[in-house]
Amino acid sequence: MADIEAKLRVIIDDRIEKLVLPSGIPSTLEELQTVVKETFDISDEFSLQYFDSEFEDYFTLHKSDEIKHKDTVKVVYAEHITLNLVPLDECTDNSFLQHSTDTESTASNVDSSAGQSSSQDTIILSNRSATERCQPWPKQYPVPQFAFETEMILERATEDFKKNGTLLTNARVKSDILETLAKTIYTYTAYPSSAQISDVAEALVKKYPFLKEPGSFSGYYGWQQSIKYKMANYRTKLRGYGVPEVMCNALKRKRPADQKSAKNVKKPRKAELNYLPPYPAGEDEESQEQERIQLLSEVMKRDNNKLIKDKMAKTFAHRRNEIINQSPSIEDIKARWPALFEASHIQDEFQRITMVQLDSKFMSKLDEHTPRLLKHFHSKGGSMGLQLQAILLMAPSNPSIDMSRGLVIRCLMVYLGESTDQLLKEYDDPDEDNVSQDLAAASMTIYRAKNNATEDIGIVVEGIKVLTALGTFSRACSLLIGLAYTLNLAYPKEIRQTMEVFQKLFLELDCSKLSPKLNTLKNKLLA
Repeated sequence: MADIEAKLRVIIDDRIEKLVLPSGIPSTLEELQTVVKETFDISDEFSLQYFDSEFEDYFTLHKSDEIKHKDTVKVVYAEHITLNLVPLDECTDNSFLQHSTDTESTASNVDSSAGQSSSQDTIILSNRSATERCQPWPKQYPVPQFAFETEMILERATEDFKKNGTLLTNARVKSDILETLAKTIYTYTAYPSSAQISDVAEALVKKYPFLKEPGSFSGYYGWQQSIKYKMANYRTKLRGYGVPEVMCNALKRKRPADQKSAKNVKKPRKAELNYLPPYPAGEDEESQEQERIQLLSEVMKRDNNKLIKDKMAKTFAHRRNEIINQSPSIEDIKARWPALFEASHIQDEFQRITMVQLDSKFMSKLDEHTPRLLKHFHSKGGSMGLQLQAILLMAPSNPSIDMSRGLVIRCLMVYLGESTDQLLKEYDDPDEDNVSQDLAAASMTIYRAKNNATEDIGIVVEGIKVLTALGTFSRACSLLIGLAYTLNLAYPKEIRQTMEVFQKLFLELDCSKLSPKLNTLKNKLLA
């Protein structure tokens, strides 16, 4: 075997490469990984998966003899671990020490699935502010340690409850518990949902059953209400410290027509972790504006991507403040932040906001679900089945992975009852003036323009071309959801279900809140 040349089809994100092995497939997996790493200049750690024709799915490659000549292998990047580095003087803060200890003590019980995986699907971003969040809402809420005297009372109450089932009613204890819970909840979100508040109350009563409320069906309904009101009070307290995430909703900061507490509330709606972060220590609006001006000149220089990335990370808070609070037009954002409209910087910004790697997560989940989705689409009957078959018949006998991804997304739209024309506008041998007029009316769409031997795939937002030459339809879909986050855009009504599939099933952001149709689809994928 070592003397026979072998060729492998290698999938790397949205690229498909051919690997020629003059001496045949290496005898060990480590040698094969080294060849792949050196041939395609891969710097990150990765594992390999191979396509099994019997199951029509990808499996982890454990030994090199599991593959043969002309097989397909896929590069799967290792999950990065975020290190939260805290200055030594900050480590003396009891709340930090307890949060760290409590998180470690519950780590073995916490489900670290991809749906809650920001801590494992992310990498360290340069110039990250210590005040930015770096982990999503936990699958199992870790009850923090309370003040010394409260812990002492809780220990005694535990013993009493074990002996005679006595419930604890102590106003001072409840006050400290609520205050501590509010602080720890804020490390995840300033505006917890009802479900999240319920998680906290349930975890509290589960750990301390003597805090249950007699007469309550769940035993913690009163705690839910108390936590809800405590969070509102805590946000009021934070406004006094000038925290931008809550300051933006102060009545005096709202327009006269919106000066009602419940009207036009600006808060995360798509599982953003860093929706409106505070300025880094030692920075303010004026200093960051100077950084922005310097960034404009750096963008004009060639081979300057590293410095641009650093300045984009440093000005993140300033940029989010403009986008969230001022709601500028796309044209104004593009003029002030031209670097933001580069594919790599969109991915960086998306990661700063969500702690999820956009392209790799989107593509890996799309590929993971593709076999089951295709099986489901082939089984559909009726008029929808005919529409799905018409799309699937567009594929050749041996489609590329990019073509398969594109067809699956088209079929998804039909399955969800949405028109593919609303997401993708295609032009064959187009007249530039007609195309420009047509796209000028588009709010958020992907276009594909074929002209002789060339093809351009790009994205239009508010009638403005914001990205061009994206290569594939699936990559354009990935960057479209990235733009929705970086520019704080609402999903257009016509493609809302499709965008939610991208967000909740492929990127696994806020995947606990699914519409009935998406929930049915998810259950079919997990069946």
